[in-house]
Amino acid sequence: MKKNLIIIFTIAFIGFACNSPNAKDTGSNPGSANKSSETLERQKGNVKMEFNISGLNAKGQVVQMIGVFLDKKFLADSATIGDNGKFEFRGDLLQSKGFYYVVMPGDIAIKLLLDLDQEFIFNADAANIDATAKIEGSETLTLFYDDLRSKGDLDKQYAPIAGKIARMQPNDPEFRATHEQFKQLSKQFEDRNKMLLQKYPDNFFTKFKNGGKNPELTFPALPNGELDVRKQTMEFRSHFWDGFDFSEPGLINTPAFFNKLNRYISELTPQNQDSLIKYTDVLMQLAWQNDEYYKVISNWIALKYEPGKTKLMDGEAVYSNIILKYFTPEKATWLDEVSISTLRKRAGEMTQSLLNKKAGNVTAKGMSGKMHTLFDSKAPVLIVFIYNPDCEHCEEETPLLIEFYNKWKNNGVDVFSIAANTTEPEWKGFRSRFNLPWTDVFDVTNASWYPKYFVDVTPELYVLDKNRKFFAKNLKVSQIETILERINK
Repeated sequence: MKKNLIIIFTIAFIGFACNSPNAKDTGSNPGSANKSSETLERQKGNVKMEFNISGLNAKGQVVQMIGVFLDKKFLADSATIGDNGKFEFRGDLLQSKGFYYVVMPGDIAIKLLLDLDQEFIFNADAANIDATAKIEGSETLTLFYDDLRSKGDLDKQYAPIAGKIARMQPNDPEFRATHEQFKQLSKQFEDRNKMLLQKYPDNFFTKFKNGGKNPELTFPALPNGELDVRKQTMEFRSHFWDGFDFSEPGLINTPAFFNKLNRYISELTPQNQDSLIKYTDVLMQLAWQNDEYYKVISNWIALKYEPGKTKLMDGEAVYSNIILKYFTPEKATWLDEVSISTLRKRAGEMTQSLLNKKAGNVTAKGMSGKMHTLFDSKAPVLIVFIYNPDCEHCEEETPLLIEFYNKWKNNGVDVFSIAANTTEPEWKGFRSRFNLPWTDVFDVTNASWYPKYFVDVTPELYVLDKNRKFFAKNLKVSQIETILERINK
């Protein structure tokens, strides 16, 4: 397995304890989810949610209320079904504002959007919950189900038109007419949103509805009449958060938030370090004034691009940016000073070996006791291979690197390897076992190289260009030839 190079503290960014059950799992196994997250703040209040579900013949069986937090689900409460499909949730602590499912036997689920009005009666037919739901006592839930029904009718018209126009180019003969249909149907959605904003501006459903909607899709054309996809994406991305109310922390506990967050970062933002840093900063500015959004967004992005967990070549750039810029004692109030200091120290170490940055020189002892210097190599491409003799992946990759080196050593490529976190006997044993054909060094303190080359796990492989800048990193040997095609262009 890969060997951890530097032992660090494990920091719990967001300490919530919950599994991620789907409706089927939760319905069949009441113990499949833990109690709700301690991070989902609850306040005192009267909870009296009464459900009358006709056709639910499951007396004595358990129903579960499942809450949503980012891409996780948690058990918020449970109840036992009585006569005639009746059950209720009671308590003196309000459930956190957000989106919930009530999962019943037979894979039947009730959708709940909970505000602070949690005394209501919910009547429905088990055969078709959405179409038959009638609510007494909750304006939020009444609006939610009214919208579900009206949206269902409109979706039947909208979906085929949206699919058709997505396959068209602006210069297609039918584009103008199809686009007009698309705009008319989009306007019906927008008119309903405007009505909700005018009539129920402070209702949680209105904020949920507007927070989850997408901006209007435009169809800019290139000079040849084809769709300008790049400009379309830029315009869509620039308005993506327009309807989202960052002053309403309850939206964090709904799919509206996580779906937008994930799409914005994972799909609408190019997956390279420069773009991710740029648009992370844009999003963090929106979240700046609300501590809950600030915490959740910064944590989620840091964890997503944490070294060792991301496939992004330079995840360290994204990770170190958000840690050093946003995890400060003034703003990261959910962490203690020691945790913040530990995170920032590690992130600072990463910044020494980011892509396009000038690499640091290394001088250390070779097998004969002679000192060797990294930049003494004049090869246009220089590979820095950092390994640990006790690392299984290092043993797998080293023979592949030897094969690669023998193929490319006369074509402008050199290798300089460094033994890390080991002893001299172990280093010498590894070197002799593989008969390393390139310059190989060892420094028992790691001090000659670690401040310049961040390594989270071994083996680590860096590619330096002719100017000795970091051109690629976090590679397997099998990927180097593809990198060489790009570096020599």
